[in-house]
Amino acid sequence: MPRIEDIRERLTEIKPLGSQQDIVRAGLVRAVDIVEGNIRIRLATPGMPQQTLNVLVADIRRAVGALAGTGQVHVEIEAPTRPSPYGDLGPLPGVRDIVAVSSTKGGVGKSTIAANLALALSHLGQRVGLLDSDIYGPSLPIMFGINEKPAMTSDKRIVPIERYGLKLMSIGFFLDESSPVIWRGPMVMGAVRQFLKDVAWEGLDILLVDMPPGTGDAQLTLVQQVPLAGGVVVTTPQDVATLDVERGIAMFQQVNTPVLGVIENMSDYVCPRCGTHDDIFGSGGADRLAADFGVPVLAKIPLVPELRTAGDSGKPLFLQQPLHPVSRIFLEVAERLLGAIEAGREAASPPTILG
Repeated sequence: MPRIEDIRERLTEIKPLGSQQDIVRAGLVRAVDIVEGNIRIRLATPGMPQQTLNVLVADIRRAVGALAGTGQVHVEIEAPTRPSPYGDLGPLPGVRDIVAVSSTKGGVGKSTIAANLALALSHLGQRVGLLDSDIYGPSLPIMFGINEKPAMTSDKRIVPIERYGLKLMSIGFFLDESSPVIWRGPMVMGAVRQFLKDVAWEGLDILLVDMPPGTGDAQLTLVQQVPLAGGVVVTTPQDVATLDVERGIAMFQQVNTPVLGVIENMSDYVCPRCGTHDDIFGSGGADRLAADFGVPVLAKIPLVPELRTAGDSGKPLFLQQPLHPVSRIFLEVAERLLGAIEAGREAASPPTILG
C-alpha cells in the first residue's frame, strides 16, 4: 500500500483544464486518507464546470490507481459553499461559459447568426466576447467594421478589440485584406489555442466561438482545450445542409458536449409586396434534425436582405434595426440560450460525487 506522501506527490502531476496550477498547489485537495486498504481523496472544486470535473476525477483515479499496492480509489467532491463564476477554474480564467456556434456546412450564415446573437446576449445584460476561430476565412472584421490591430498587455497577452459592448478577436485583425492564410493543421491548432489561452478575456459571462465549417483541426482543438457549456448548430432547410450538419452534431455528442439547439437560417422568403411565403431552400431541415437528435429548434430565421446588408456595412442588423422582426427573433434566441445553459448547469452539478 502506498504512503499518503506518495499519493500527494502523484496528485501534483494533475492540473484541471484551464488552470496553470496542479490540484495540490491550488489547494483543491482537502484530505487524503487510506481506509481499509482503499484510498479516499476529498476535493473542493468551487465553480468548476461538470465536464472539467469529470476529466479531473478520471485523471486522479488513473494516476493514483497506478501506484503499486493501491486498492480502490474513491474521489469525494465537496459541495461548493459559494459560486465562483470568474475563478481560475472556469473554462478559461475570467469566463463563465463558452458556447460554440457551429455548422459543418459553409454558406449558411453562421457568422451572421453569431454576431447578432452576441449583441442580443449583450442587450440582455450579459458580458459577451466573440471569437472568430475561422483561420482561413475570418469574417468578423468586416461584420464589425474593424481595421485596427489589437494591443498587448505587459505580460504579452492579446487585448481583444471592443465594439458595441463586445470583446472581439479574430485572425483577421492581424492580416492585410489581401493576405491569404496558407497554413497546415498544426499552425491552425496553435492559433486557436493562442486565441483561447493568450487573450485577455477577463470579466465575461459568455464567450461565443464562431466555428469554421467542417469538423477539422480548429473544431477539435476547441473541444479538447476547454469545456464547453454547449453548442448552437446553424443550418438551412435544404437536405445537403442538414446532412453535413448531422456530422457536426455527432461530433459534439462524441466529445460529450450538449447541443443547446438548432437555428434554421434562410428558412423562407416573405415577399415584401404580396406577403406570400416561398421555401427557396426547401423546408423542414431543422425539424428533422430536432427529431433525429432530440435537440430543440431555437429559431427559424427568414431570408431578409437587411440581414446581409447590415453585416456587410460593419454594423449588424440587431444594432441597426433593433425593432426589426429578425432582431426580435435573435433576442428570443438569446433568452432561450441562457435558459438552456442554466438548466444544463443545474442538471450537471450534484452536490457530491463519490467514485
